[in-house]
Amino acid sequence: MMRPCIKTGRAPRRGVAVVEFACALPLLLILLLGLWEVGRLLQVKQILANAAREGGRQAATGIKSTAEIQQYVRMSVKRAGLDITNMPDPVVTNLTSASRNDPRTANQLDRFLIHVSMPTASFRWVLFQYTAASLDAEATWVSLADIPLGDATEVIPD
Repeated sequence: MMRPCIKTGRAPRRGVAVVEFACALPLLLILLLGLWEVGRLLQVKQILANAAREGGRQAATGIKSTAEIQQYVRMSVKRAGLDITNMPDPVVTNLTSASRNDPRTANQLDRFLIHVSMPTASFRWVLFQYTAASLDAEATWVSLADIPLGDATEVIPD
């Protein structure tokens, strides 16, 4: 037994889904690339913050010089997978006394600021232009250098 074909009065809608997908695809790609790039920005910001913190830890010990701390921060960024060829030198500043800028000569409880910067052209994946020319991170640490003890032969008064 054959069923009669019922006409609905509408024309066939073949290919409509393909046309809608073709119209929506550019918007979806732009959103996907934007999410990808924001994720990269957050990743690099975290890498720079970690490098600044590690540099602050090294400055707090009072064992390494400013140049050694700068090299340590640069190597920390490089180990994380970023290209450091265009990266400016990290800045190590004694906030307590500018005359004791080298962590080896710092007094106990001197505050050190480590500033790390990376140009956005060094790490972006997509050709988006950012409003900022560089991404920065800072860390502040307190020097934990030991207080020098007196001579062992010294007599302590009562």
